[in-house]
Amino acid sequence: MLYYLDTVIVVYAVEGNPADQQRTLDHLTKLEDAGHRFAISELTQMECLVPVLGPGDGQRLSDFFRFFNGPNLRTLGLTAAIYTRASAIRGGHKYPTAKPVILREIGDCTPTGPAIPAASPPQPKRYGLADALHLATAIEFGCDVFLTNDNQLSSFPDITVEELPRP
Repeated sequence: MLYYLDTVIVVYAVEGNPADQQRTLDHLTKLEDAGHRFAISELTQMECLVPVLGPGDGQRLSDFFRFFNGPNLRTLGLTAAIYTRASAIRGGHKYPTAKPVILREIGDCTPTGPAIPAASPPQPKRYGLADALHLATAIEFGCDVFLTNDNQLSSFPDITVEELPRP
């Protein structure tokens, strides 16, 4: 299977805190040992490189390029079809919303006391541009799985979304 790696997965693999880096590398190794392949996009590269293109970041830059040039990783270019699909994703999908919090009167310790409704329930928010472009790229290039650590994307219906396993 072809796994599209969300940017956060690449960041964790290259320079994440030690626990996240190990968890990510272990999972990628397990997938690779099972015969799976990986893909990222030019957008992934751009998002990773922005914070490391400053003075004194030569080692970090080298670490990212080493990852980008891995033998089991394909870099996908963004096409007009991807932009069109990303527009459809942003227009037709929203992140899940959290349940509204019900507040209680101060001093009221009973669970059935008078509730103060939340000011207004949170409104669903359209998918962000980067998320939509990543998802669209994965779909347009026929990736089987979108690997992320963002649980807001787990309910996206057009591709299998896999969250990085928790420790």
